Amino acid sequence: MKYIVVILDGASGEPLADFANQTTLQLAKTPNLDALAAAGQVGLAVNVPEGMEPSSNVACSSIVGYNPLDYPIGRGALELSALGIELADDEVALRANLCHVSPAGIMVSYSCDNISSTDGHALADELKAALDDEQCTLYKGSGFRLYLVVKGRPGLMQTVLPQAHNLTDLPIADYPVEGPEADFAIDFMARANKLLANSPTNARLIAGGKLPATNLMCFWPGQRPSGMQPFSERYGLKAALNSGVDLLDGIAALTGIERFKFPGVTDGPDNDYAAQGEGALQMLADYDIVFLHVEAPDAEGHDGNILGKRLAVEAIDREIISRLRQYAVDKPLRMMALPDHPTPVVSKRHSAAPVPFLMAGPGIIPNSGMRLTEAEAAATGLLVDPGWQLLNRLLGR
Repeated sequence: MKYIVVILDGASGEPLADFANQTTLQLAKTPNLDALAAAGQVGLAVNVPEGMEPSSNVACSSIVGYNPLDYPIGRGALELSALGIELADDEVALRANLCHVSPAGIMVSYSCDNISSTDGHALADELKAALDDEQCTLYKGSGFRLYLVVKGRPGLMQTVLPQAHNLTDLPIADYPVEGPEADFAIDFMARANKLLANSPTNARLIAGGKLPATNLMCFWPGQRPSGMQPFSERYGLKAALNSGVDLLDGIAALTGIERFKFPGVTDGPDNDYAAQGEGALQMLADYDIVFLHVEAPDAEGHDGNILGKRLAVEAIDREIISRLRQYAVDKPLRMMALPDHPTPVVSKRHSAAPVPFLMAGPGIIPNSGMRLTEAEAAATGLLVDPGWQLLNRLLGR
């Protein structure tokens, strides 16, 4: 038996008044997911424990089979693990977003319209040349994502640092940095913003009609992670993972899951879904269980793009789920598909609400669910809480 888990990041949401109160999942045409749902089980999973932030590091840890309450790892440190950077005991790592804020102080884009890694790295190089010192070091992630490592300021862990993706269309001044290291954080970001205002890379972006980075926003502090039991020991299976974002690679790095990269797999709507689907088949050839993470629905949810989010879900169904169904025609494969958390297009930010899931394959007893939607999942009455136990259900344990 082989197993695959497809994570449609942020794909669930809330009813849309202008679309007969349907959610994006309900609007999407997903014949392959529908077929799996009809042949298998549909239900709801609570991936975000009460009191924890509805972030992908929490929700995806649940999906991979780890209780987030046992591993409260700050996301900055978790993502940095994907780059092979080990933090010292006196260091704190923060995520740092390249953002575009209007002259009036409104957050226009927390990602500079999902800036390319080429342009994001060019901006990062400019910032590093001026800001890196004995206390602070910037690292380059994918696209708009940078990471700031700070030595000797543990108070950052208790500092309130507003998250850029939660401020879309809002005045950032209304969400101040507060806490023991607020002055340090404000000063660092102010110096970065001054450099961005005179950036040669930004000048090139503007000349090309692209959105420049006006602000660097730091948040999600974390310290050195440790103690996550290797996946192979925990579940007795050889596992592989593919994602276009550092976060999932960080979870894989800490749990010993093999990481794969495929050309064209990105963190946005330009993702090559067909390449990711073919990559899943390659991984299944050599591994017992595969985790396939698709970021695009979440990115479109944060942008409030109803059509874009629907098209992302439909592309996953057409290019990824269809290939897995074909693979399963003559090979034993259990499949699970689910969002990690909702990212409603109206609020443009994560929610902690339960998410719909489906699982199908040999030995999975069907229930009444017919589609991977919030309403269908609720109607079946099947609730898996806590969500980290969902993987055991897929494995039949």
